[in-house]
Amino acid sequence: MITLTGTDNSSVKIDGSLVIRARRAVYGESISEGAQTRIDWAYTQFVKEPLSQVVIAIKAELPTFVFLTGRDGSQIWFDARKAVGPMPLTNSQRVGGARSAIKIMGYRQYVTETEEDVRALLSAHGGTVLP
Repeated sequence: MITLTGTDNSSVKIDGSLVIRARRAVYGESISEGAQTRIDWAYTQFVKEPLSQVVIAIKAELPTFVFLTGRDGSQIWFDARKAVGPMPLTNSQRVGGARSAIKIMGYRQYVTETEEDVRALLSAHGGTVLP
């Protein structure tokens, strides 16, 4: 069990083995100020700790926690076992440096890695690899 700090300064407990995705918090998505990291697990939790610190704690409980790079250059960490990819992109989806995508949490997550890189990462960590 991981203990972090909620945006209201409360102690937040998260089961690291159930985390699906973690990434930096984006301005405007948290109703509270001070959120640095968004963690998607049983529900969405915003915490004050930076992503780098959160990742260390989650990886200790979830060895299949890996990352790809979002279009804005930030790391998007996720449980490879819950991801499907690589998803091919149309020309109109190749914006902001996106070269491939994965499907996670029912959504397409665009990444800057190539389809080959995504395939290799998912294959090595138990993800569902598409041809």
